[in-house]
Amino acid sequence: MPLAILALLAWFVLIVFAIIPKKLSLTEMIFLYFIIGIITITIFTILDVNLQWVPLTRSVEGSFAMYICRFIIIPLQILMSVCTLLNSQLKIKWRWGLSALILLLLCLENRIYLEAGLITYQKWNEFYSAMMYGVFMVITWWIARWFLGLEKGEAK
Repeated sequence: MPLAILALLAWFVLIVFAIIPKKLSLTEMIFLYFIIGIITITIFTILDVNLQWVPLTRSVEGSFAMYICRFIIIPLQILMSVCTLLNSQLKIKWRWGLSALILLLLCLENRIYLEAGLITYQKWNEFYSAMMYGVFMVITWWIARWFLGLEKGEAK
C-alpha cells in the first residue's frame, strides 16, 4: 500500500512541477536535478547505512516506495523551491513563503514515511529532517546561482 500512495504522490508532484512556470532552461534544470539527486542519495545513504539514524524498511515494496521518494518526489520539490526563489516574478515574501510551504510539505511527507513504517528515527527527529531539507534547498539555491553566473560569464 505505501508504494501505491507514494506513486500517486509522485504523479501529483510531477504534474505540479510541469504546471508551474519555470524560467530555467532544460540544461539548468537537468543539472540541478542531478546535483540534488547526488546530495540526497548520499546523505540518505549515510544516515541509513553508515550511521543507522534513519534506517529504511527492508521490505521490497517499502524500498521501492522510498526510491520513488528519493529519486522523484524530494528532488523535484527542492527544484521547485529553487525555481520559485530564483526566477519567479512574485514578490520576495511570496517566493520565500512558497519555499517554506514546500519545506512544510517535505516534512509532512516525512511524517507519512514514518507512519507507513518506511523509515524509523533513531538519534534523529523531525526538526533535524526539516533542517536537512532546508539546508538542501539553500545549497541547491547557491549552486543554481553559481551555475547561472557561469553561463552569464560572471565567474572567472
